[in-house]
This record gives sequence, C-alpha cells and structure tokens, in this order.
Amino acid sequence: MPALFADVRRARTPLPFAPSGAAALSLKPLMLAAMAFPALAFADADVRDRDENAPAEIVVTASPLGRTSDELVQPVDVLSGADLDRARRGTLGETLEGQPGVSTTDFGAGAGRPVIRGLAGPRVEMLENGLSVMDVSDLSPDHNVTIAPAQARQIEILKGPATLLYGNSASGGVVNVDNGRLPTAVADGLHGALDTSYGSNGDAGSVSGELNYGTGGHMLHADYGFREAEDYDIPGYAGVDHSGSHDTLDNSQLRAQSGALSYAYVDGNGDVFGFSGNRFVTNYGLPVEETAFISLHQTRLDTQIILNKPIEGLESIKFRAGSSLYDHTEFEAKGEPGTVFHNQQYQGRLEAVHVPVAGFRGVVGVQFNWRDFSALGEEAYVPPVYSRQAGLFFMEEKPYSLGKLEFGARIERDTNTPAGGYPDRNYTPFSASLGSIFNVGDTSHLKLYATHAERSPVPEELYAFGPHGATATFERGSVDAKTEDSNNVEVGFDHHGDGWTFNGSVYYNDIRHYLYLSEVDEGLNADGSGTPSSDGVADRVDEEGEFDPDGNLVLADYRQANARLYGFEAALNVMLIRNGPFKLNSKLFGDYVRAKLSGGENLPRIPPLRVGLAFDGSYGRAEGGLRYTFVDHQNDNAPLETKTSGYRLLDADLSYKLYVGADGEHSASVYLRGSNLLNDDIRRSTSFVKDSVPAPGRSVYVGFRMSL
Repeated sequence: MPALFADVRRARTPLPFAPSGAAALSLKPLMLAAMAFPALAFADADVRDRDENAPAEIVVTASPLGRTSDELVQPVDVLSGADLDRARRGTLGETLEGQPGVSTTDFGAGAGRPVIRGLAGPRVEMLENGLSVMDVSDLSPDHNVTIAPAQARQIEILKGPATLLYGNSASGGVVNVDNGRLPTAVADGLHGALDTSYGSNGDAGSVSGELNYGTGGHMLHADYGFREAEDYDIPGYAGVDHSGSHDTLDNSQLRAQSGALSYAYVDGNGDVFGFSGNRFVTNYGLPVEETAFISLHQTRLDTQIILNKPIEGLESIKFRAGSSLYDHTEFEAKGEPGTVFHNQQYQGRLEAVHVPVAGFRGVVGVQFNWRDFSALGEEAYVPPVYSRQAGLFFMEEKPYSLGKLEFGARIERDTNTPAGGYPDRNYTPFSASLGSIFNVGDTSHLKLYATHAERSPVPEELYAFGPHGATATFERGSVDAKTEDSNNVEVGFDHHGDGWTFNGSVYYNDIRHYLYLSEVDEGLNADGSGTPSSDGVADRVDEEGEFDPDGNLVLADYRQANARLYGFEAALNVMLIRNGPFKLNSKLFGDYVRAKLSGGENLPRIPPLRVGLAFDGSYGRAEGGLRYTFVDHQNDNAPLETKTSGYRLLDADLSYKLYVGADGEHSASVYLRGSNLLNDDIRRSTSFVKDSVPAPGRSVYVGFRMSL
C-alpha cells in the first residue's frame, strides 16, 4: 500500500514509509539537500523583466458567473500567488487570520478553523473546489479541517451571508480552497512545483509538491504533502494563571499527510470531464490533556463535467459531485481509543448559466447533500443522524449606466432523522439578496448589499446530550429549535488609483432566534432530576451528568435569542516606491466586530479590535516583507467567559530567486520566514482553550520553493 494511504499512528513514531530504528529516514537532511541542489543548478540564470506594478485580475472560482472580487457585490478576499505563499501556515484558520475580518478557533497546532466576523462552526462553510469539505470540523473546535493549506493554489473568503449559492450552513460566510485537483484547461508538457521547509519551533518540517502533465486534451495531476512537528515552544506557562507546562506546550505534536491523483479531458469546445481521488491523514495531540490525541482519515472522490453552449440560450452547464468516507478516533492515550466519529457524505451540484435576457445574465442551480453521521464512545454526545438537504437557487445581474444590479434567492429543504428515539426535524430555509455596485468615476466603486438568510439548526444543536471534552461542557440540545433568521446590510467602498488602493466596509447583522450555548443555574442533574437550587453560579456536573459543584463540566443548554453583530473592515495599500529597481509597498489595515444578545449580554469568543501595518518590497531577485499587528484585549465577555489580554504580532519574510525562466513562470527561490518574532504570549479570544493553550512562540523557518 502506498505511503499516502497508510495510517499515521503517532506523531513521534518514524514515518510510515521509512525504516525504523537507526536507519529511519530523517526529514531535515532531505530538505537541506533539496535546498542546496537547485541553488547550484540555477545560480547563473538570468532574470526576465516583468511589470510588477500591473494589477492581477483574479477570477473568484466560487462565483458561477466568473467574476473578480471587484465585480462582486458581496465582499470577497482572494489569496493567491506570493500573498498566499507569505500567509501559509499549518492550519486553514492560521493561514487566513491575517485577512481583515477573519480569525481562527485555534486548538493547538493540529486544528484551527476560520472565524468570519465573529461567526464560526456551522455558520461558516468550508469548500474544496466548490464542494463541501465533508468532514466534522464544524462539530467541535478540536476537529481539523481536511484541507492542507500547503497544497492550495487560491483561497477565497466570501464574508457575510453566502447562503444564496452554498446553502444555509454559509450564513456567516464561505471559505473556498482551489487546489487544482479538478483541472479545467490543459497545459501541454510537464509542469510541477515543490516547497520544502524547516522550522526552529517544534523541530517542524514540511514537504509539498505537485506534477501536471498535459497532452492532446488530456490532463493528469498528482500532488502530495507531508508535515510534522514535535511539541512547540511557548513564551512562559501554558496556563494563563501560570499553571501547566513551561516553555514547551506538552502534547502539541502533529503529523499530517495528504495527496491526490486526478484526470481531466478538455475537448476543442472547452468542454471538461474530470475526476479526482484524494486521501487526507493526520494525527495530532490535544494539549488540553496529557496524552490525548486524534487520529483522522478521509478518502474523497470528486467528479466535474462542464459543457459550454450545450443548447441555445445557455452559456454553460457545470456539474460537480463528491463523496467522502471520513472517520477519526479520539484516543485517551496510545492504545486507548475513546470516541470514534464516522461521517459518510455525498454532495451534488448543478449550475446552468444563461445568456443575457433583457440585459439580465444569471445562473440557476440545484444542490443535493446526503450525510450519515455517527459518534460512538465515551464522548458520543450526539446520536447517529441521517441528514438530507435539497436546494434550488438563482442569481441574476444586470449592468446599467451607474454600475450593476445583482439579486437572487434560494429555497432549501433540510431533513434530520436521528437514532435513539429522538424526533425527526424538518426545515425549509429561504434566503434572498439584493445589491448594487455604483461606479464612482473610473477607479472607485460604492457597494450596497442586503441579504435575508435563514439557517437550519444542525444535529448537535438539536440532539446533543452528553459530555463534550473540547469545550469542557455537558451539552443539551433543543429539539424544538427554530430556524435562525438573519437580516444583513453592508456598505462597501473600494478605490484603485494610481499608486494606491483602498477597500473598506461597514456591516450590521440582525439575527432572530440566534442559537448559542448558555450555562445553566438550576442545581439539577443533566436529566432534570434532583432538587432545584439556583445560586447564581453555573451548574457543574460529572461526565455522567450528575450535579457536582466540583465537576469538570459546565452544564450548558442550546438556547435561542435575538442577537446583533456589527463592525467594519478596512485596508489601505500605498506604493511608496514603484519606479526603478527598488520597489516598496505599504498596507494599513484594521477590523472590529461587536456582538450582543438583545438582552445586553455579550456573545462569547468574539475577536477584538485589530490594527496593523505591513511593508513588502523587492530589489532585483530579492523580496521581503514585514508585518506588525496589534490585537487589543477583549473585555466584552459573555457571562463566565474570562477576559483575554491583547498582544503584538510581528512577522517577517525574505526570499531570493535563484532562477527565473524566460517565460516568467518557472523559478526557484530560497526563503526565510519569522513568526511571532517578539515572542509574545498570544491567546486568541476566539479559542475555547485560550487560557490553557497559547499560540506558538517565536518561530523561524527556512525553505526552498521551485516551479517547473
């Protein structure tokens, strides 16, 4: 069996494809050799002149109409190219947290899911090439997203409700990762890329690469990635109260590998037929416990068919389908499995783009999803549930003298059928949006955007009953929960002038029936038995749900109340020096979100005010960047939530091109990157475990990157 499909048993064991003992293969010599060889081979090559000031027109692949972020009414950030290389980290949340309006749930080195404008979990949809990641990362913050950022070519962040196109689980936003595993065009010949690095903190190493071969309408793709790290260093104690491990965060090690094989056929009309198979395997420690760790596996298959001008009146039809077999086991210690999660899921999506009719160009689509979920073991706090969703949507746009009008709607049917005698629950959420782009001269746009989005409760919000160790709660669901209805208004402005750009937006989101976990003060057991005794302190219970003032778990119910979230995001880019061999750019950015229930209580785990200043420049073959971010303290806390201190984050990077081909596409570079160079004690308010699991301290990485 190939190494890619072997189990990763434990992060401190030898690689599954290497011999054991003294002959075990070390990752560091391989990486150092990979860095040294190309340096000798390409040292005398010339650099081709390029227009580095030309703005890139990047198409947002999550948009069925093939628009750039400037052409979309909804705010979208796109990371690709050098910006993505600079931002890459171990988890998707860490990779994106530098973007305005985005943070991360941060559960150690092994798991981190994006938080968009204070909303996370089942409100933020994770997509891989336009389809759901089909994992269980939305269920708990200690569950990793089954996407390797190292293999991403482009990452798109749709901020605010995106339920219109991607369903009610996108009520807070969408993150779509394009990793090139479903090609839509053929590049003749052999092409590839390699990236390898070593990090000082935690003895971290990574290797990722891809190969593509195209000929006669046929395109083959293969990619593979591997990373590993030991326990990472921290600037002090693990506990905010100076408890726990010191200097090193115990049980924070990880190992992960992923890879894919895919094929696509593209005919002379641009029609595409392709399929892909990939495997994701990871094993990482849970630093909230001494020996607990997660062993996770996913096998996924995807198919894509694109037909251009199939019939009169249609520009294109795109069909995508995916299936996933996912499982992960939460071990109490090596050889002691605790809870096993299984998720078998299928998703299909059909989009038809029609030609302009009376000036309106748009897309009509349907989407289906089937999910068979189960959890068995000590912390199986959600019963097995079979879920089905079917959605019908449309979106239209029309240019006019002042700009462009955009509107659309979606209707969906969601059905949940649980085991264990729980009742079925069915919902019919509806979403609609209306927006417009107003051209303010040739280089500026004013954007107005209003949405109504409805979200169905997910199974854990309906049926949870049991201990949830990751959040230190004993959770009780609400089988009578209503749909969560949000009305969102946003005003944005962007300018692309000569030497400077600006993007900014303010938003207000009013949510009825907002679902949240609320601590209980009744003095009863979890099953409702006992003698009531309210004392103004959250009830604690043991793992069996028995009332115990010294219990390890807080008893919490899923409840609903009205909520309001509002905030802003802004980024100003100025080209300080753009003529001559030396170029220097600057960026000033900031974001803020405020979130409260109608009764005045603050919502938990909301990011604080954040402002930053960044510089990046180039001289000949050398490029570099410096980024400073100030994150304010978070004192607007929910009941029983602790305060979070602010911190300063200083990152820097430097790279040197050893070679650039005549076509400007083929290159080889060495790079140096530093993270948290001030060695600050970083605890993110969006993390459930911030008081016991700080982010890594100072880290320095050296690496080599090349493209063929």
